[in-house]
Amino acid sequence: MLSAAAIAPLANAQTSGTTPGHRGAGHGLTDKTLQAIEATADQRAKILSIQSQARADIRAQRQANCNVRLQMAQALAAPTVDASAAEAARQKMLVQADAASQRMLQAKLMIAAVLTPDQRQRLLALEQQRRSHAVNPAS
Repeated sequence: MLSAAAIAPLANAQTSGTTPGHRGAGHGLTDKTLQAIEATADQRAKILSIQSQARADIRAQRQANCNVRLQMAQALAAPTVDASAAEAARQKMLVQADAASQRMLQAKLMIAAVLTPDQRQRLLALEQQRRSHAVNPAS
Protein backbone atom coordinates (compact mmCIF):
# COMPACT_ATOMS: atom_id res chain seq x y z
CA MET A 1 0.00 0.00 0.00
CA LEU A 2 1.26 3.47 -0.85
CA SER A 3 1.76 5.88 1.99
CA ALA A 4 0.14 9.29 1.73
CA ALA A 5 3.57 10.94 1.81
CA ALA A 6 4.87 8.82 -1.06
CA ILE A 7 1.85 9.48 -3.23
CA ALA A 8 1.67 13.25 -2.59
CA PRO A 9 3.72 14.26 -5.63
CA LEU A 10 1.60 12.02 -7.80
CA ALA A 11 -1.39 13.97 -6.58
CA ASN A 12 0.20 16.98 -8.22
CA ALA A 13 1.06 15.10 -11.39
CA GLN A 14 -1.96 16.52 -13.09
CA THR A 15 -3.04 15.21 -16.41
CA SER A 16 -3.61 18.50 -18.15
CA GLY A 17 -1.61 19.39 -21.23
CA THR A 18 2.15 19.32 -21.04
CA THR A 19 5.16 19.89 -23.18
CA PRO A 20 8.20 17.70 -22.51
CA GLY A 21 10.55 19.67 -20.34
CA HIS A 22 7.91 22.33 -19.61
CA ARG A 23 7.78 23.12 -15.92
CA GLY A 24 4.67 24.39 -14.28
CA ALA A 25 1.93 23.46 -11.89
CA GLY A 26 -0.53 20.99 -13.26
CA HIS A 27 1.48 19.85 -16.25
CA GLY A 28 2.16 16.26 -15.31
CA LEU A 29 5.41 14.50 -14.73
CA THR A 30 7.91 15.58 -17.35
CA ASP A 31 10.55 13.35 -18.85
CA LYS A 32 13.12 15.53 -17.07
CA THR A 33 11.49 14.84 -13.69
CA LEU A 34 11.27 11.14 -14.45
CA GLN A 35 14.97 11.09 -15.31
CA ALA A 36 15.72 12.91 -12.06
CA ILE A 37 14.12 10.07 -10.06
CA GLU A 38 16.05 7.57 -12.19
CA ALA A 39 13.02 6.11 -13.94
CA THR A 40 14.03 3.65 -16.62
CA ALA A 41 13.26 4.34 -20.26
CA ASP A 42 10.46 1.76 -20.06
CA GLN A 43 8.98 3.41 -16.96
CA ARG A 44 9.19 6.85 -18.58
CA ALA A 45 7.44 5.60 -21.71
CA LYS A 46 4.68 3.94 -19.67
CA ILE A 47 4.13 7.02 -17.49
CA LEU A 48 4.11 9.45 -20.40
CA SER A 49 1.64 7.16 -22.17
CA ILE A 50 -0.60 6.99 -19.08
CA GLN A 51 -0.59 10.78 -18.86
CA SER A 52 -1.28 11.19 -22.57
CA GLN A 53 -4.27 8.85 -22.46
CA ALA A 54 -5.64 10.49 -19.32
CA ARG A 55 -5.29 13.93 -20.96
CA ALA A 56 -7.24 12.72 -23.99
CA ASP A 57 -9.97 11.25 -21.78
CA ILE A 58 -10.28 14.41 -19.70
CA ARG A 59 -10.26 16.59 -22.82
CA ALA A 60 -13.24 14.60 -24.13
CA GLN A 61 -15.00 15.01 -20.79
CA ARG A 62 -14.40 18.77 -20.88
CA GLN A 63 -15.89 18.99 -24.36
CA ALA A 64 -19.00 17.21 -23.11
CA ASN A 65 -19.12 19.67 -20.20
CA CYS A 66 -19.37 22.58 -22.68
CA ASN A 67 -22.87 21.42 -23.55
CA VAL A 68 -23.88 21.46 -19.89
CA ARG A 69 -22.47 24.96 -19.42
CA LEU A 70 -24.54 26.06 -22.41
CA GLN A 71 -27.63 24.51 -20.82
CA MET A 72 -26.88 26.44 -17.62
CA ALA A 73 -26.42 29.69 -19.52
CA GLN A 74 -29.64 29.18 -21.44
CA ALA A 75 -31.57 28.46 -18.24
CA LEU A 76 -30.22 31.65 -16.67
CA ALA A 77 -30.72 33.81 -19.77
CA ALA A 78 -34.33 32.79 -20.44
CA PRO A 79 -37.02 35.48 -20.10
CA THR A 80 -38.21 33.56 -17.07
CA VAL A 81 -35.30 31.96 -15.23
CA ASP A 82 -35.81 28.20 -15.06
CA ALA A 83 -34.41 27.32 -11.63
CA SER A 84 -35.03 23.59 -12.08
CA ALA A 85 -33.17 23.54 -15.43
CA ALA A 86 -30.28 25.47 -13.88
CA GLU A 87 -30.17 23.02 -10.97
CA ALA A 88 -30.28 20.05 -13.35
CA ALA A 89 -27.34 21.52 -15.27
CA ARG A 90 -25.45 22.09 -12.02
CA GLN A 91 -25.99 18.46 -11.04
CA LYS A 92 -24.70 17.30 -14.45
CA MET A 93 -21.63 19.50 -13.98
CA LEU A 94 -20.96 17.89 -10.61
CA VAL A 95 -21.22 14.41 -12.13
CA GLN A 96 -18.82 15.37 -14.90
CA ALA A 97 -16.36 16.95 -12.48
CA ASP A 98 -16.43 13.81 -10.36
CA ALA A 99 -15.79 11.65 -13.43
CA ALA A 100 -12.78 13.80 -14.36
CA SER A 101 -11.47 13.59 -10.79
CA GLN A 102 -11.86 9.81 -10.81
CA ARG A 103 -10.00 9.58 -14.13
CA MET A 104 -7.16 11.71 -12.78
CA LEU A 105 -6.88 9.53 -9.68
CA GLN A 106 -6.87 6.41 -11.82
CA ALA A 107 -3.95 7.82 -13.84
CA LYS A 108 -2.06 8.75 -10.67
CA LEU A 109 -2.53 5.27 -9.24
CA MET A 110 -1.34 3.72 -12.50
CA ILE A 111 1.74 5.95 -12.43
CA ALA A 112 2.42 5.05 -8.80
CA ALA A 113 2.25 1.37 -9.72
CA VAL A 114 4.92 1.88 -12.41
CA LEU A 115 7.35 3.54 -9.99
CA THR A 116 9.27 1.78 -7.25
CA PRO A 117 8.82 2.84 -3.61
CA ASP A 118 12.26 4.52 -3.77
CA GLN A 119 11.30 6.46 -6.88
CA ARG A 120 8.08 7.61 -5.26
CA GLN A 121 10.11 8.84 -2.28
CA ARG A 122 12.49 10.71 -4.63
CA LEU A 123 9.48 12.25 -6.34
CA LEU A 124 8.17 13.36 -2.95
CA ALA A 125 11.54 14.94 -2.13
CA LEU A 126 11.56 16.81 -5.45
CA GLU A 127 8.01 18.03 -4.84
CA GLN A 128 8.89 19.23 -1.34
CA GLN A 129 11.96 21.00 -2.70
CA ARG A 130 9.87 22.63 -5.45
CA ARG A 131 7.28 23.78 -2.93
CA SER A 132 9.96 25.12 -0.64
CA HIS A 133 11.44 27.21 -3.46
CA ALA A 134 7.99 28.41 -4.49
CA VAL A 135 7.28 29.63 -0.94
CA ASN A 136 10.80 31.01 -0.35
CA PRO A 137 12.15 32.04 -3.79
CA ALA A 138 15.28 33.57 -2.27
CA SER A 139 16.39 30.19 -0.88
